[in-house]
Amino acid sequence: MIKKLFHSIKYRSDFNKRISKNKLTSNFKIKSIRVVLDKTLPVDEIYFRNLLNEITDSKIYFTFIKFSNLKENILKEKNTYDKNHISFFGNFTDKLNKACKRKVDLQINFFGNDNLYLKWIAIKSDYKLSFGFKKTDIRINDVIFDFLPLHTDTFKNEFQKYLKILKTI
Repeated sequence: MIKKLFHSIKYRSDFNKRISKNKLTSNFKIKSIRVVLDKTLPVDEIYFRNLLNEITDSKIYFTFIKFSNLKENILKEKNTYDKNHISFFGNFTDKLNKACKRKVDLQINFFGNDNLYLKWIAIKSDYKLSFGFKKTDIRINDVIFDFLPLHTDTFKNEFQKYLKILKTI
């Protein structure tokens, strides 16, 4: 209970820092993408890699941060984190902090719930533009989709439209 209170306070502090420095310039190009992924969703890395291979003709670098609220053994799976990767006072472990600090052009916050830890990872990350869903705190995303992440076909179509628009700018 007290740990969650500390985490909420630290999240709000990080949130205010993130909102104040979010800037996009006219020479914006997507060369790297990070996906912050809720492990409870039936979507994985392969879905996103296939999606980009279909949509784009250029080489785009992909990274993933997967978060699990379930009490499962996540040590075996690469780029997967849980609450234990955040200390009592709200400091991210070196591994999670390093994953968040890797600079990317576009971040896809692929979660449709208001989970404190998923939102915290999303705002703590270093990106230029972010896509996300309406069911979360809409202030953490630049582009907001008005459907659930479970609608993968709709996401694919909308994502394709936005990538085309971003390429023309």
